[in-house]
Amino acid sequence: MCDTFYVRSHKDTGSTAFFAKNSDRDPNEPQCMVFVPKGSISEPGTYVKLPPYKVKYDVWLSRPSWMWGAEIGVNSKEVCIGNEATFNKLPVEKSGVLGMDYLRMALEQASTAFEAMNIIIENTQHFGQGGDGGYEHPLYYHNSYLLVDPKEAYVLETVGKYYAFKKLEGSYNISNKLSLTDDFDGISPELEGKVKSFQAYFTNRLVTHFAGAPHRERRGRELLNTLVPNVVNVMAVLQDRSTGAVCSMRNINMIGGGFVSSQTTASLVYDYQRKILWYTEGPDPELQLFKPLSFNVPDSVENEELQLQQGVNRWKWNNLLFRAALKDYAVNKDKTYPLRLESQRKLLETSVEQLRADKLLEQVWSINQEYLKEALEKIEKGSMKGSWQFRRYWAAENRMLIAKETDPAFKSLLKQYLL
Repeated sequence: MCDTFYVRSHKDTGSTAFFAKNSDRDPNEPQCMVFVPKGSISEPGTYVKLPPYKVKYDVWLSRPSWMWGAEIGVNSKEVCIGNEATFNKLPVEKSGVLGMDYLRMALEQASTAFEAMNIIIENTQHFGQGGDGGYEHPLYYHNSYLLVDPKEAYVLETVGKYYAFKKLEGSYNISNKLSLTDDFDGISPELEGKVKSFQAYFTNRLVTHFAGAPHRERRGRELLNTLVPNVVNVMAVLQDRSTGAVCSMRNINMIGGGFVSSQTTASLVYDYQRKILWYTEGPDPELQLFKPLSFNVPDSVENEELQLQQGVNRWKWNNLLFRAALKDYAVNKDKTYPLRLESQRKLLETSVEQLRADKLLEQVWSINQEYLKEALEKIEKGSMKGSWQFRRYWAAENRMLIAKETDPAFKSLLKQYLL
């Protein structure tokens, strides 16, 4: 389950201020940043292989480690896209192209949000959509998208090969539900004149309700209505747990446990004024540092597989802190808060320096590693607190995480902090 945000500037009538998204996935699924350079050849398809093409624009992707596509991304033309799973009356094909594959294809080829939207529409109509989007547990869904560039933004909702879209006039957010009623600007030709409300026509209201989507959508709009647009405030939107509960499907910052099987595994903010991308590359934006990146990338960037390996390693360390903190979440979050605040301040200062992206990555990772080391020393040891469902859920997830770890030294650390 996920939430994606478009923040319009209050200073004028025609510019984008921020794009932001939480990516909620299976808890043990690594998600990391990879750079795709323009001029490289893309061979799209996690399950279904699509025709290769030359990449037109540099792209930063927040990519689940096992798939070709991405949950979130931004290209050098400042086109940002986030996708959402939606649950509808029309069945999802058991095999097919993932919406996250379409997201990456659009970022690699589009110079505007409108162009990106049309690339997704054309591909969806031609190839359809489907396939298992889950990592540890099967998950089949249709896709909606929030597409943003420096001047405008669109929401695009797809169900099978059907679609509807709307150009946005102000700040907006999408969650795991269809949001377009009769206010769409465009719709599939075969639905014209037949569908008054795209949402009412397709939505499976029961599944959508239990996914917590209506509550998160409503909470997101409350936050956007009062938001003073600056990067710290936008990060706070992604950190929001309005219910006060550690785990709830109604929280924008989603923490798994019990019946909540989805987890915020990565978060991303793009600042259009400063042209800086902020990413967590780890679960729970309340505990993680948002680290800066730019498009000042050297020509000698590593190949994607090597980047992926390095990113997965970084994600593992960030995940270790989160999983250790879960033993007594409220206490550990408060104990590490002053340290996180100071470390985030250092990263905000670092983002002002005109560093090449590879040097920036090295410097911010050094700050992040120091934060992780000191935060882990502050974590309360002992048995896990919480309800029996919560403890049972995370005991099982921790066993799976440890069983899958192939690095003996890191496996020993996992056992030290999690068992």
